[in-house]
Amino acid sequence: MGIYAICKRGQRYLTSWPAENKLGMIFPENRIIKSTLFGQKFMPFVAVFAVAWQQVYSKGDGAALAIALLTALFALSLPLQGLYWLGKRAQTPLPAQSVVWFDKICARLHAVNETVVPPARPTYQDLAEVLSKAQKKLPPDFWQEI
Repeated sequence: MGIYAICKRGQRYLTSWPAENKLGMIFPENRIIKSTLFGQKFMPFVAVFAVAWQQVYSKGDGAALAIALLTALFALSLPLQGLYWLGKRAQTPLPAQSVVWFDKICARLHAVNETVVPPARPTYQDLAEVLSKAQKKLPPDFWQEI
């Protein structure tokens, strides 16, 4: 699987993961998602600023331009690193303890007549989709039980 496909899967995982504070205590996704979204918004500005700053203060210096371009490339790569991590995480199978928790959430969703077909080996992407459905269909006190 190519880097582009992994980053695309990471973007899908980013949008499907529910932004619930309780989940931030259990999973690192909330921190990674916030950092990636911040990077997507502000790192292009940092990249342009690094090159523009070099052009204003170090005209004609080739080494300074090279450093500014490397800084810009690094700044632009930060959101991609977050998407890559999220894409890899999305396809990772859940650990045994999380599978039990996943099955309990699926059972709760079945109790409120929500159709969920749990896969034989659930991944973090499956967990994100089930948690999103739970956030929409189950009462708010569900998050207190976690």
